[in-house]
Parts: sequence; structure tokens; C-alpha cells
Amino acid sequence: NEGGDFEVILKGAQDPGYAEAAPTADVDGLDAADKIAILASLAFGGKINLDGVYCEGIRNITAEDIAYAQRLGFVIKLLATAKRQSGDQDPEQLQIRVHPTLVPVEHPLANVNDVFNAIFVEGDPIGQVMFYGPGAGSGPTASAVVSDILNIAALLKVERHGSTQFDGTPMLDPLLAPSHQHYCSIAPMDGVVTRFYIRLLAKDRPGVIGRIGTCFGQHDVSLESIVQIGQRNQCAEIVVVTHEVREGNVRQAIDALNGYEAIASVPSVLRVL
Repeated sequence: NEGGDFEVILKGAQDPGYAEAAPTADVDGLDAADKIAILASLAFGGKINLDGVYCEGIRNITAEDIAYAQRLGFVIKLLATAKRQSGDQDPEQLQIRVHPTLVPVEHPLANVNDVFNAIFVEGDPIGQVMFYGPGAGSGPTASAVVSDILNIAALLKVERHGSTQFDGTPMLDPLLAPSHQHYCSIAPMDGVVTRFYIRLLAKDRPGVIGRIGTCFGQHDVSLESIVQIGQRNQCAEIVVVTHEVREGNVRQAIDALNGYEAIASVPSVLRVL
């Protein structure tokens, strides 16, 4: 939120114990990937192969992207998402992914800050529900560990007394039952449909914005906005926001743009909630 230096902010989170001394799991999204795999297993009733979970951390988020996101009405959050595919996609496949995301400022997740975490659930017919609370520090960690120990102890007690369900099968704790079931099918990222924020550096010459728009159009990427923000390193800094589109189409368009002599680089590609 403050647009400060990454290393300084990380150190500020490590000192009180909110981030690990070895921060890889935190900043590279690995901890979030573990959590969303557990939540997806509970939500969708099957085992999750962690190798199939797309994981992208926050190391490459820049102060420029934070500032531009704010100008566009967004904040950047590391989101872990698990959902069934919809529309013309295979509903038997799940999208499970972790990555930085532009979240509209009016969305409840936009105001989850500091040591707090939130789980945002959308279902039918319940609608939208959010669970919110501290997710780091000695107290929350100790509470979670003790809860797990008590849950395991209760399960062992049930097994020792031979409790069964009405059909005679062993009684399984709901939190552990998915580990006894099938693996869920995880969709490849190329098929994920979402909006995108793309920041480009281009040589400041007539027609370059038009050529960028044409390139996206040739790859079936519909643009919501395309704006020249300013100048950086003698290049025009251009920010594009797309409508919902397949990730594979966006990647193909960016590959094509990288082949244009007028495009110096594409520093940022972020998804939009």
C-alpha cells in the first residue's frame, strides 16, 4: 500500500515474526499454495496434487505497479484461488492458483491488511461469505497448532472406540476425509479466463499505441483501456487493462509484442479480480 522498498518492508515484517526469517515460503507464494490446496480439498471433496497448483509470488511487484493500480481503482493483493471452471470449460476441472492480483478497492478483500488474512467464499445458494482474522504471530499460530492436536486426539479416540457411520464404514473426521478420496483434476493455466493488467515500455513514436491495440485484437484479446501513463528511460510507459480473456491468448499477444522493434519491454503482467 505504501509503495516502499521491498527489502525494507520485508524486514519490517520479519522483525515481529509476521514473516519467516527465511522468507521464501511467504514472498514466493508457497505458504499460500499449501493453504489453498487444503481449502480446495475440503471444498471440493478430493485430494489436491500440489505440483498442479500454479504459484507466483510478490517479488516482482514494483512501486510503479502499486501506484498505477491505485490510479485505476485497485490494490494489489496476493490471492490464492480455487474454483470450478464455468461456461464452456470443463466443470469437472478446478482452477487452483496463487498470484498477485489487482483487487477493486470496493471489494471486501481490498481492505485485508497487516497481519490479517481472509477467506472469501462464494457458493449457491449462500452467496458471498468472508471469514476474517489474524493470520500471523504467536497467538494465532499457537491456536492453530493446539486446534490440530485436539482434532487428531479426538479422531484417535473415535477410531479406538470403533465408531462407524450408518452404513458400517469407519467414521472419518470431515477435515481428514478428503485425503482418502480421489485426486481432483486441475485445469492448466492457459485455459484460465480472467482480466489482465499489462504494463509496457515502448519507444515514444506515432502509432505505437494503435499497433499495440491491433496486436491484442489479432489474438482475440479485448481491451477495456489502454493509457500512456508517462515516460521512463526515454520510453513511453503504457498500461493496458483487458476484459475477461483466456490466459493463453494474452501470453501469445505478449510474445508477439516482444517481437516488435518499438516495444522495449513488458515489465508487468498481473491478473485482475
